Amino acid sequence: MTQARPAASMPARFRPPVVILAGGAKGEDRASSDAATALFLSALSRFAGTLISGGTTSGIAGVAGALAAACPRAKVIGYLPRRPGRSKLDRRYARLCATPGQEFSEAECLRCWSDLIASGVDPGTVALLGWGGGRIAAFEYRLALLLGARVGIVAGTGRSADGLRRDPHWAHAPRLKFLPPDPAAVRAFVNAGARPARRRSMLDSKSRQTRDRGVF
Repeated sequence: MTQARPAASMPARFRPPVVILAGGAKGEDRASSDAATALFLSALSRFAGTLISGGTTSGIAGVAGALAAACPRAKVIGYLPRRPGRSKLDRRYARLCATPGQEFSEAECLRCWSDLIASGVDPGTVALLGWGGGRIAAFEYRLALLLGARVGIVAGTGRSADGLRRDPHWAHAPRLKFLPPDPAAVRAFVNAGARPARRRSMLDSKSRQTRDRGVF
């Protein structure tokens, strides 16, 4: 087991715009990771905000590390357990923030959002980009939608990304978009920004549905 510890455990500071890059790690094969790297490097080549991912060299987290190396104006922050098993820490990240765990779990996603909100970041101004992924990514996608973030899932990338499109409870979420694997489409989604006063989160939608059924 890797005993290396992330470089920081204090809350991070976030330079806008904030983009979360979520998806698979060990479950992503080399071809999928290479395709994700090519897409996001092209789409985000001029990105100058904060990019958040998993802090290791595996899968989508490694793609964020490649972006850190290629995009000098991007501040890349990683959230990962204090002892991330056999995963290798990605030192290309500007900052690594630790949770107490021994392996990756939903805790890293929760810590990330806790830090964002505690730092005054409005969830409605955050964009999440999703590629494939398993159980943890599925949780990340849905939590971001519940909080009112914009979620852009690259279609056709498998597993949790495609599962979200088949889920009748989530597929039509007001802040969810399924994106083609095209750099221009991904770039446009990131650059679209958000209007917090007008956004509709899944919590808003569910509250309205409950009220309409006469529960309140």
